[in-house]
Amino acid sequence: MTVLELGSEGSRVFVVPVIKGLKSETEKVMKAFEQVRPDKIAISISKEELDGLRNIPEDYSPELSRYEYIYARQLGRYGSVASPPPCYVAALEISNHFQVPIVPIDLDESDYTDLYCASVSGTDLFRHSTRTWWLKRKRFRASSADQFVREWDKVVNRIQGFATLERKRTEAMTNGILAELRSSKRLLVVIELERSEDVVKSLERELADHAKVKKS
Repeated sequence: MTVLELGSEGSRVFVVPVIKGLKSETEKVMKAFEQVRPDKIAISISKEELDGLRNIPEDYSPELSRYEYIYARQLGRYGSVASPPPCYVAALEISNHFQVPIVPIDLDESDYTDLYCASVSGTDLFRHSTRTWWLKRKRFRASSADQFVREWDKVVNRIQGFATLERKRTEAMTNGILAELRSSKRLLVVIELERSEDVVKSLERELADHAKVKKS
């Protein structure tokens, strides 16, 4: 967990990196909440995805894209996998149980769609759609789930247009966190591992004048 202290303002941001899909991440989120006891929780999903989590039907059956299917199969080498991501489900359940507000900080669907159309060229899309055959056969040699997720992210977002998308998501999540700090003294941020380091660096730059950073 990375902690950013905002000097005289007395606010703190607690950034908890999580692995989407891994069931064991539920414990990490619960432990972080117990340690921090935040007044608000922020998660790296869109408002539409948060609404979806709040309204999961009893007969829910995930419809995975080809990339998601391969990711889940590879991630399963490191532990049990489930959809929707248990880390986000746990954050929502904690929010409901303890009556702590929970807010999405990722791009909403409309903004993401506009950005996708502006960033991803036809060539990018073709390369992306035809790489699944290679990913199915690729042997990731990561010794841990954390390492695998980082390797997967580098491979999947190597194409320029998709790398641009992720940079814009980082900017959006950074801005979302800063906006929530206006009404929060102890903000717990549950964020996907592969974007967490970039978001922390971005926050450090934004808060350079009065932020101190600690890691635990």
